[in-house]
Amino acid sequence: MTQSKNLFYKKILFTLSLIIAAVLAVHGVFLRYGEFLSKGSIVVSFVVVMLVILTGSIFILLLIWASSSLGKVRSIKRIKLLSWMSALLVILLLVLLYLFHRWSEPFGDIRIRIFLYGASLIIAAWLLEPEEGIRFRSLLKAALIQAVVFTLLSNFRDVNGYPFSVGWSEGNRFWDYSVSFGRHLYDWPQDKPIPAYIDPGRQSLWGLIFLLPGVSIQAMRAWNDILFIVPCLVLGWALFRAHTVGNELRIAVIFWSMLFLLQGPIYTPLILSAILIALTHRGPNWLFGLGTIVASYYAIMSRSTWILGPTTFAVLLAILDRKDSNQLKGWRTLRPAILIGLCGLLGVLVFLKQNEILQFTGIRSSTAPIVEVEALPLVADSATDDITAVESPPSMFTPEGIRYFLERQPLLWSRLLPNEIYPSGILLGLLLAVAPLLIVLTVWRLKASPSFNGLQDWLSGLILLGLLFVGLIISVKIGGGSNLHNLDMFLIALLFVAAAYWNTGMADWLQGIVNSEKWLNWVLLAAVILPVAASMLTVEPKKYPAAEKTADSLAQVQRAVETYREGEILFMDQRQLLTFGFVPKIPLIADYEKKWMMDEAMADHGAWFEPYLADLRTHRFSLIVSEPLQIQFQGANKNFSEENDLFVKWVSIPTLCYYQPLETFPEDGVQLLVPRTEPFEYPEVSCP
Repeated sequence: MTQSKNLFYKKILFTLSLIIAAVLAVHGVFLRYGEFLSKGSIVVSFVVVMLVILTGSIFILLLIWASSSLGKVRSIKRIKLLSWMSALLVILLLVLLYLFHRWSEPFGDIRIRIFLYGASLIIAAWLLEPEEGIRFRSLLKAALIQAVVFTLLSNFRDVNGYPFSVGWSEGNRFWDYSVSFGRHLYDWPQDKPIPAYIDPGRQSLWGLIFLLPGVSIQAMRAWNDILFIVPCLVLGWALFRAHTVGNELRIAVIFWSMLFLLQGPIYTPLILSAILIALTHRGPNWLFGLGTIVASYYAIMSRSTWILGPTTFAVLLAILDRKDSNQLKGWRTLRPAILIGLCGLLGVLVFLKQNEILQFTGIRSSTAPIVEVEALPLVADSATDDITAVESPPSMFTPEGIRYFLERQPLLWSRLLPNEIYPSGILLGLLLAVAPLLIVLTVWRLKASPSFNGLQDWLSGLILLGLLFVGLIISVKIGGGSNLHNLDMFLIALLFVAAAYWNTGMADWLQGIVNSEKWLNWVLLAAVILPVAASMLTVEPKKYPAAEKTADSLAQVQRAVETYREGEILFMDQRQLLTFGFVPKIPLIADYEKKWMMDEAMADHGAWFEPYLADLRTHRFSLIVSEPLQIQFQGANKNFSEENDLFVKWVSIPTLCYYQPLETFPEDGVQLLVPRTEPFEYPEVSCP
């Protein structure tokens, strides 16, 4: 009787939710088409959208109250493969609509999206449920499939041969990745390194593809997407593989781990370091220690702010990964954590002192200089091919270095709150990202976990808080705050805590929750949906210029390069045109790359720009390839307004003072500039 009553209440809840969603969706339709309807005009898209909402509502009502009347449709559920394929098709059609099809525009209102995503979720869950009705287990399956399909397709949809940069920095990053293993692609002394504004960890990893001959920009984009997706899956497998629960739940948690990590997103070198720790910690102590040393070395080689990331991951496992915490009471719990922490610090020390170590052993390479983690960017003088440091900052790992790091660029605390760059703001965005996981972990720890003691809780909590604090500080530095990627160490550490709990009994407990109808399933559903919700509700098909327009723009760039190649040509932007052979091979000027210039502009580093100003005044370059430059100060509280205004101050104004646009292709984000022949005049602007 109680079960029947619960089922009835669930049906009522689903029905009310459906009615509310449908009414809101119809309201959104009338808002969009109100002007047409007021004139007595009914357009085709209006009819189509209304029919979809009406049909979907009726079908779901039948599923809820009269599924026996569906006849042949119900027979699909009897064949497992057919039911899975049907559920996947229902989900796939909607995802394809919003990611790729022009008809996504009539269905673009957020209320319509919520209705359609919810409807497809319920239909897919019904198809996946072998019994009558819809259970939470099938709803969770459908939600996970929907989230994973959306994530994979949205990440790989940029794999194409479009020659120009997609986004502000894509093209120049591809150039960065190429200069280590693809030096032969450029007219540059082959026995000398090409300076690039990137760490050796990312450069070597992304650059591996350039060991292959004839790499295209399409292949590079695919490789870039693979490096963001696959390592997240591997880390999920490494953390959650070792347990006796069924394959279905284990696979689900692995794919959920990918969704959780991609909320950053998180750069792959830190993921690889975490994988190494996760794979070695179940082996002998010496292997775990060695893995931690290597992971720490690789992480700091990739990014200086990751200096303690792998160490904290390993320490968390040493503290929490125990079958019986009573075996190590009190402060004895710290012994293995301290030892593994020392291994992590040893990896950091080896990196910082590698020059001295190699000199001592006598095997230091004379052709591949080692880049110090605290070094400022280098400036390459193309005339002499010498590489010199602009300035020698204090060591990052001293009080002076920390102060220098914090003060070199301004901290924009307003980005913690909702803003133009990140509508939810960092704090709310982070809360939505981690709240479901924290609730699940807390409930299990309080109700079902006898395996941990208070000291372990305090230590792991302090580590998480420390990483959270560091991530928030880095996130509010100018140039950041548009997503959660600077909270990468905190997100991975939280996943490590979840894995430790998983391997100490939470997996079986979670299996029981999924098979029940308890309230915690709503939290699990939120954990699956929230990582992709914002993107699903706002995503639109990527818009590229017409192929003929792009071909014409590229042809004009090629002609300009041919025309001005007798002089020096600076690719401030769009350096991928050189990398993938879209323009003739010309002597490379490595100086004055756009990302590098932006970083120095954000530091208000006037001395760094003095060589650039001198080159502009003397018209050193016969041609400059840039993004469209303009003199427009945005002020505060606009999308990246602080960054824009500093870039205008240090780059746009000086460049336009001495160079004038030859051609501008706004749709492709390209501008060609040549030495100015007429005096520069602009209201209230003085040339430096």
